[in-house]
Amino acid sequence: MRVMIVGGNQMKYSASRYYDYANKLGNGFIRNNHTVVRFFDRDVARLANVFRSRKLGVTGANKKLLEQAASFQPDLFVFFHADVIRMETLQRLRENHPKAKLAQLSIDPLFIPGNVARLCAKSRLMDATFLTTAGAGLKKVSGGKPAYYIPNITDPSMETGRAFDAKCDINLIFACGSFDREGGDPRKATLDLIRERLPDINFPHHVDIETGGLWGAEHMDTMARSKCGLNLSREREGPLSIGKPEDLYIYSSDRVSYLTGNGVLAFTHRKYDLEKLFTPEEMVFYDSNDDLVDKIAHFLENDGARREIARNGWEKAHRDLNERLAAQYIFDVLVREELSHPYIWPTEPFVST
Repeated sequence: MRVMIVGGNQMKYSASRYYDYANKLGNGFIRNNHTVVRFFDRDVARLANVFRSRKLGVTGANKKLLEQAASFQPDLFVFFHADVIRMETLQRLRENHPKAKLAQLSIDPLFIPGNVARLCAKSRLMDATFLTTAGAGLKKVSGGKPAYYIPNITDPSMETGRAFDAKCDINLIFACGSFDREGGDPRKATLDLIRERLPDINFPHHVDIETGGLWGAEHMDTMARSKCGLNLSREREGPLSIGKPEDLYIYSSDRVSYLTGNGVLAFTHRKYDLEKLFTPEEMVFYDSNDDLVDKIAHFLENDGARREIARNGWEKAHRDLNERLAAQYIFDVLVREELSHPYIWPTEPFVST
């Protein structure tokens, strides 16, 4: 099968995000014996005008996508945060490639302002929408077509660390792009409490707007040297966009795959329901910041237990939540129309009425 993955931007970030979901998914399709061509809509838009402006290059990027599709003749299009691509272009792709399947995939939480509207606007032209949020909240982005959960995934060529076997010099790690720009991000309060209660541990945190972040090969190498890691996901974006329970159901930032995939002991709040994917023998779940601090201290003092749970989580992530299974799942849903594997994640489609 010929697969075209539309989305992502490698040039802007100088490959510092080489481990992003779209790259892993592309590897999954290739390893499942499909041919993959990438179309980086934002990069193409910037290159389509002398000012290197994404906005000024939208028309050129949409034209180039139609040309590339005409040459490649895809059987499947997967749109990954491809905001540059216009509705009329999707309609043209439908007309030009009537036998092809179209799907969109987003790893952003539902409560991010504009996310539901962007997905809904295009979902009616898709055969399916995939999100890293599960449950009834998927109806918000269905647009009358099936919406499915898909998990964050590991890739053995990217998550190569085995921190549970390593001599780690970092006790606890946290890395993210940014805190809530309008202030009041609960994650910052969590970090502050950990530093106050556990002042002697080696706990570097990397937040892009504060420290420049942690990206590229350094990101993966640092994970592989870390005993424990905080899987702190967003739960709000500003004072008005607060995640409801259905917006958080089995949702996680993609950092969960970087942590578990590199053998780091991951700590996750129970409110995200990741116990649907991992057991307490594979990940540490906590109920409050005080509970989190106590459990971090416990596992730093009990290295054998830390290594055992981290290893179990690493095995689960690489065995059951990997790039090949995610690619196969999309193929099953859109092409086979039946499941070929006992996936451990929820596979029920949600359709708005």
